Amino acid sequence: MKLVTKDIHCAVKSLLYFAKYPEKVITVNELVRKLNMRRAFSRRILQALSRHKILKSFQGYGGGFTLNVGPDKIRIMDVMDIFHEKTDIIDCLLEKGICPHPHKCLLMRKLTNIETQLKDALNRLTIAKLLKSVGN
Repeated sequence: MKLVTKDIHCAVKSLLYFAKYPEKVITVNELVRKLNMRRAFSRRILQALSRHKILKSFQGYGGGFTLNVGPDKIRIMDVMDIFHEKTDIIDCLLEKGICPHPHKCLLMRKLTNIETQLKDALNRLTIAKLLKSVGN
């Protein structure tokens, strides 16, 4: 599985932009222009973020989107879960019930540990922390 897809990359880029301007209603056109993304693709991403209550949408003249929650509450893992059905890294025979020795598999044990650590790190990483790390 590809961990960071184009959807996730675009969503995070967009959320970082929204976090820079927390009080501003940002139009799709502005986002497309500033972040150099395709309009239809951006709209789909923003609508998904709005459906999951991360963004708040405003209809009509002067419409657009703003953050619905603080950037310190938006975890990267949550964003990934919106665009992935499963955010599991391990996809081997064990998971399909085919592996003849699931409890003896040293590789599976190690990979499960790595996956747990990665998910924990992504649960701690927020849009606010990312924004702070790039220095606005």
